[in-house]
Amino acid sequence: MVRQVFLTLFALTFGAVVTARAHSVWIERNTNDQLVVCFAEPGTALETSPGQLDNLSTPVAFMLVTNKPVAVEAPKKAEDFLLVGASHTNVACAETSFTVRGGRKPNFYARWQPAEAGAAAPLLTLDLVPTGKSGEVRAYFRGKALGGIKALLRAPDESETELTADAEGLIRFTATQSGHYLMTIAHHREPLAGFHRGVAYAETSHNCSLFWEQK
Repeated sequence: MVRQVFLTLFALTFGAVVTARAHSVWIERNTNDQLVVCFAEPGTALETSPGQLDNLSTPVAFMLVTNKPVAVEAPKKAEDFLLVGASHTNVACAETSFTVRGGRKPNFYARWQPAEAGAAAPLLTLDLVPTGKSGEVRAYFRGKALGGIKALLRAPDESETELTADAEGLIRFTATQSGHYLMTIAHHREPLAGFHRGVAYAETSHNCSLFWEQK
């Protein structure tokens, strides 16, 4: 399978280091049929280690086995984090965070969802959850439907479509192409302050992605 670089879990600006570049975190399948957590701006090379990949915290990751979350290790490699033992036939999720920038802590949540997995339930703080209906996903924040949020859908031909959730958090779209799809929500901000790696922040930025392969 040829790797394709896509947008999401989520937009992030790197200030003076990388100016006005939107980065995302997502889970994809590599050429060895392994699931990996990737970090990049769409259409560009993956961030690597040593480099910006080192500014992501080690992902907390799990896969669903008979509908129960099973933790998986996520060691850092040169271009991604490997989800050890995770099968591409199972739902897999990961969450990570970037170093504090501009007084904000960016959190990233990523979901890998096999196209045939059917309806799902929220598993992440900010989550894009398939309803089981073709072309329909529901956005959730802290377990509640998130209405009015904007999402970006990137299709196999690399075209992008901006979508808006209805009052019940439902995002509807058309997906007729075969290949990789990535849907993302970026910069859902929350006035939640704290410290990360010893640096104070006044606001938390939540970002999420949903990645699937369609035959």
